[in-house]
Formats: sequence, C-alpha cells, structure tokens
Amino acid sequence: MDNMWIEALKKKYRFEYKGLINVEDLFDLKLEDLDYIYKNLKRNENDLQVDSLLDANKNPLKKEIENKINIVKAIFDMKEAEIESAKIAMANKVQRDKILAIIENKQDQELSEKSIDELRKIYDSLA
Repeated sequence: MDNMWIEALKKKYRFEYKGLINVEDLFDLKLEDLDYIYKNLKRNENDLQVDSLLDANKNPLKKEIENKINIVKAIFDMKEAEIESAKIAMANKVQRDKILAIIENKQDQELSEKSIDELRKIYDSLA
C-alpha cells in the first residue's frame, strides 16, 4: 500500500477534477469532491474490465487506476477521520465549558451563602 504513494509521485499521477490535479491537491478537496473523483475512477476501472482475449492484468493502465482509487480512498478516509475527530473535540470543548460554568455558578452560590462576617474575612485576606 505504501508503494502506491511512491508510484504516484514517481509517475506523477494526475487526477481529473476541473482539469488535472496532482496527489497533493487531493488533500485540499472536500469529501464530496473526492467522492466524485472516486466514482469516475471506478467507472474507468469498470471500462477496463470488459471481456477481452488480451490479458487485462498486463495493462499498465489497470494498475495505475487501482492505485489512484486506493489513493483517493485513503485520503477520503483520512479526511473523514479528521472531521470526526474535530467534531468530537468540539463536543468535548462544549461539555468542558458547560462544566466550568456550572462550577463557577456553584462557587458563586457557595460564596453568596456565607455570612457577612465570613465574606469580610475573605475580602480582607485578599487585600
């Protein structure tokens, strides 16, 4: 699987999307755009699967298309995982912020329940 990346760089793979783009450009695309490229590559792969007397496995284009499909899928999976991770991080941040707000409210409530003498002592100790 790692060889496909080397192969892509070595052979300067280009992907059809609003013209031709390279492997690095794939990382800048949205999931929907990657899916579009993936579907086109799968169509190309299916076109190569036609019945033939020639050995289709010897067709160098077949290996290139398989590599491209695997590259697009790997980048899609990576970006999807990053999005999911960001969603979890955001949900955790919201939860932490809620907890901090509740802690502050409880501290304020605890402080407001103290007597005037206790509050003066605390105030004087802060000066």
